[in-house]
Amino acid sequence: MSIESSKNINIVPIGNGKDIKVLEDGVMTVSAAGETRRISASVAIDPAAKRRLVRKFDLRILPTLAVMYLFNSLDKSNLGNAKTADLEKTWGLTGDDYNIILSVFLVPYMLTAPFLGIAGKKFGPSRVLPIMMLSFGFFTLMVVAAYNFAGLLALRWFLGMAELASFPLVIYYQTTFYRRGELARRLAIFYAASSIASAFGGFLSYGVFQIKSGSLANWRHLFVIERGCSMLFAIFAFWYLPYDAQSAKFLTPEEKQLAFYRIQVDYPGH
Repeated sequence: MSIESSKNINIVPIGNGKDIKVLEDGVMTVSAAGETRRISASVAIDPAAKRRLVRKFDLRILPTLAVMYLFNSLDKSNLGNAKTADLEKTWGLTGDDYNIILSVFLVPYMLTAPFLGIAGKKFGPSRVLPIMMLSFGFFTLMVVAAYNFAGLLALRWFLGMAELASFPLVIYYQTTFYRRGELARRLAIFYAASSIASAFGGFLSYGVFQIKSGSLANWRHLFVIERGCSMLFAIFAFWYLPYDAQSAKFLTPEEKQLAFYRIQVDYPGH
């Protein structure tokens, strides 16, 4: 089957070598078995099939991304929580040292975010996001081994490089599955995940700070537990997240066709 029009925007090969031409005006001509018919885009998409498809994305893609963002948000709050457990005393921080450590985290974002965005576009957010998550988990875990201001400053710099561009890539990744009108509700879940992380992080910190160990300061246990979990989840996400809808194993061939057409109508040339 081929879709043809005099107002083609883009031609993208999918599936079994077929080409689908996406229209500008929402009307397409479908040619099959020697017959040609004009079909409106609103008629061509079965509402029930669309709901089933979106539900699959909500159950398979959205929770994974939300948990990844939750771990990201936990990392932003753990330094403040650790401060209540004599973190400054352990590192020998004085004056504005703590504020400098917080601020240097933001500098790499301005320098590296464009390059990470390009990498996400080239290699796919499904690969770049888990690698970034694994990286910021590793650098945060290395904070446990830092014993002075200079070492912590360097780790926070690399941590900022690995972490701060994750949210834009999450938004871009969702545009490969959801249409414009469906994105707002899904993005709200990520802001909710951040709020949950802030509340949960405080309870987790309190519980971890009750651990009594002579070898490690209490706040170091917090970094080990949180970052160990995030690194394990990053490995799972790398294996689990599909590159796009066309490579999603949980979709049928018909659903892949529908997913492709929905996105091309909203984002021509996506």
